[in-house]
Amino acid sequence: MPKEEAPAYLHSLQESAAALAETLGLTYEKLTDRELNKFEVSFKRQFVMPFKEREIVDLYERHKLEILLGAMVAKDQMKAEFDGEMPESGKFGMVRPRAAFFGIGDDWEDAGTWATGSPQNWIHSGTSLLNGTAGNPIRIGENAVHVIIAIGSLHPLPKLESIYFKIDGKDKPVLILGDAFKKSDLKYKELDRTFIWKKDTTVLAKVFASATFGSTVEDYPYLIGASFIKEEALRVHDPADVVKPAYKIISTT
Repeated sequence: MPKEEAPAYLHSLQESAAALAETLGLTYEKLTDRELNKFEVSFKRQFVMPFKEREIVDLYERHKLEILLGAMVAKDQMKAEFDGEMPESGKFGMVRPRAAFFGIGDDWEDAGTWATGSPQNWIHSGTSLLNGTAGNPIRIGENAVHVIIAIGSLHPLPKLESIYFKIDGKDKPVLILGDAFKKSDLKYKELDRTFIWKKDTTVLAKVFASATFGSTVEDYPYLIGASFIKEEALRVHDPADVVKPAYKIISTT
């Protein structure tokens, strides 16, 4: 069979991703030509073709390098071959982030009612799926790597004012969501610096909404980006099973 060569622009993108990995101190393994071609097809099918909004397509295209880096980090971490959205046994795939991967619930809307006037836990160990200690971070497992490029809202009338992350025990600057969520038709806030969450990364996230709206509000924040998951976990349909220790996607702290 003839060698499956990837286009030069994908090799160039991968070299840039490798340089970024060196800067960030991330370990990685480069994708083969076959894997690069799989990545390109999967990227277009999941992150370009489904959206009529040019802004969403541009968002993903702007962060294609970091998403490719996520695949390279995942290949090194999982010691497996990349195989697109529906990988074969023993390989790993790329999908849109699922709420269960972070222990939130059956879907992003599960964490939808918030007390106002003080920060409220969003991504943490004390959710109904994880049953850990409320307010403790989650820990990313060895069969998952997440590349987060933006925070969005699925609610038609968002109310959240801000969101806060603590990554590996370090406080990150608060992200102000007001205009991006409440005044934009697309309701998302792009991150200045992409999050790459790999094995043993700890993540805690909290949201805030003003008491002006009453004692509680509804809003449905969600993570925008790409998740790299080992094939056996991608076959798990029930979110309550995704978080089980056997799949090594997430754990409590």
